[in-house]
Amino acid sequence: MKHLVLSLSLLAVTLPAISVFSTSTAAADKLPDPKAPGLDGTARLKALVERVKIEQSHLKTLEAKFTQTQQSAMLVTPETSTGGFSYAAPDRVRWEYATPNPISVVIKGEEMTTWYHDLKRADLLKIGRYSNQVFKYLGASGNMDSLVEYFTVRLTAPPKKGVPYQMELIPRFSRISKRIKSMSLWIDDESFLPVRLKYVEADGDWTDYKFTDMKMNSAIPADRFVLNIPKGVQTRVIDLGQQAKSER
Repeated sequence: MKHLVLSLSLLAVTLPAISVFSTSTAAADKLPDPKAPGLDGTARLKALVERVKIEQSHLKTLEAKFTQTQQSAMLVTPETSTGGFSYAAPDRVRWEYATPNPISVVIKGEEMTTWYHDLKRADLLKIGRYSNQVFKYLGASGNMDSLVEYFTVRLTAPPKKGVPYQMELIPRFSRISKRIKSMSLWIDDESFLPVRLKYVEADGDWTDYKFTDMKMNSAIPADRFVLNIPKGVQTRVIDLGQQAKSER
């Protein structure tokens, strides 16, 4: 559960970069250009963040394939999972893990349901404030300013066309560094989509997401965000808000 909630929180911060790329030449001429010659490091980072925020405002739906690689003290070797991701504004998300173990995760509002197919078990999490964080940043009201506010950012510009921007982020505050040691974000140099996210936890465990085949603003059927859990699957309810209070 720790890895899942942390992943959601970090993806919430970085997913604002997922957006629609404007194909209008006239409009593109007026957009911030992080590739513009003569920019120093600070100005280039500012231009990239502003461009990402502008593109984000057009996002209504998103579909993508993902590869997730995890390494932890509990694993002898890194474990790789593959699957698909779907999002529909304002508050619906689905992660569908296909391999090696089928897992379905659906978030609707303040509830997250995780169905472990092989284990015939489902967890209904009342995620409360975590939900607010996720959808604040997924929606048009969110932005990447939080990255600059809470992290020291080092930007590496693409050395050539087709190579993504790379942002290395180190937490500024101890309350964040207690959970996250560092984070890296790769942003496509043409579409300004995040194509990869890697974070290292304070204990050295790390998770790496790679996104491909992104489709923005295509129609997604409503039943994509409904889990048809069969009979015989044991379901338990977990309230993260209450759990956090009891741990204080």
